Amino acid sequence: MGYVANVQWSAFPGGMRRARLTRSMIQKKIAKHRSKSKSKSPKKAKGMLSDLQAIVVNLDRRCDRLEECSSKLSKHVPWLPVQRFRASDGKQDVISESDVTRAWNTGSNVVYQKKRAIRKGWDDLDSYKVQTLQHSHGERGCSMSHIRAWRRCLELAGDSDQPLLVLEDDASPTDNFTEVLGKVGKVLPRDAHVLYLGYSQAAEWRREISPELVESEYVWTTVAYVIWPAGARLLLSKLPVNQPVDNFMAAACANGELKAYCVRPKIILQADAWNVKSDVGHSDEVSDVQHSDLFYPGLPGDGSGGVVDGVFFGLDSDTSDEEVDEVCPSAH
Repeated sequence: MGYVANVQWSAFPGGMRRARLTRSMIQKKIAKHRSKSKSKSPKKAKGMLSDLQAIVVNLDRRCDRLEECSSKLSKHVPWLPVQRFRASDGKQDVISESDVTRAWNTGSNVVYQKKRAIRKGWDDLDSYKVQTLQHSHGERGCSMSHIRAWRRCLELAGDSDQPLLVLEDDASPTDNFTEVLGKVGKVLPRDAHVLYLGYSQAAEWRREISPELVESEYVWTTVAYVIWPAGARLLLSKLPVNQPVDNFMAAACANGELKAYCVRPKIILQADAWNVKSDVGHSDEVSDVQHSDLFYPGLPGDGSGGVVDGVFFGLDSDTSDEEVDEVCPSAH
């Protein structure tokens, strides 16, 4: 399976540009970091999530993101075993339409965009339009990455009900990650298919399980979620992914098929604002109204609404501005 534990990537110097590290150099640094981690005896989460394993979805060309994510995981969640998981590249990989469609209809998503707008008090309901759009390369690659992650969940679980934490490489854990996850693990219902650790809320919560745990109706983003084999089987049975993968998962939840819960407050944040430094071009950007909500699509954090001359930041930006020569070390 390759290197285990998130510390496997902390050996890489900042940027990773044109770096050339031998396998022996990497192994020595990993062993040194492991020795330090053992001496600290980090606390683990409790309950249903005590033996959690994780993967970080990462494009081969984005070693910089891998190194940054690994550093944060090592600092805040040193107990968590993590492996790198190669992301599917929507521009280079062959992705079958039996797995991910090329076009999608925004109808079901618009319903929840409007629900969020009402919940937030935004005066922009007329701007949400039902359309049929082409998936961007990045969206198709992202969807395929998560399909493969669901399959990996089943492979690792075997005959067990062992869940898998799926992280994207812009995941940034909070200081209280372990504490909150431990509380959630004690009260999480046994019917859970998915537990979101990071998300953007659309509809009101279906119910409150505890101060730290709520049942979801519809949330966005796939930056961090725990998935159980039953949830992976359910989602795989619904292929192809016929909309951006976070919408696909949310729709399965909204129609009552997928049992999804959310940690409250979020214990995984995205390292940057929406669409900033993203490898995924978003095919739908739905409103040019200037909101103050930092999680609103397109908003770079300065209140501008994310629009310059009518063009949203990050649209169809499937690669970073800088190319990285070094290919990230594979976990398999």
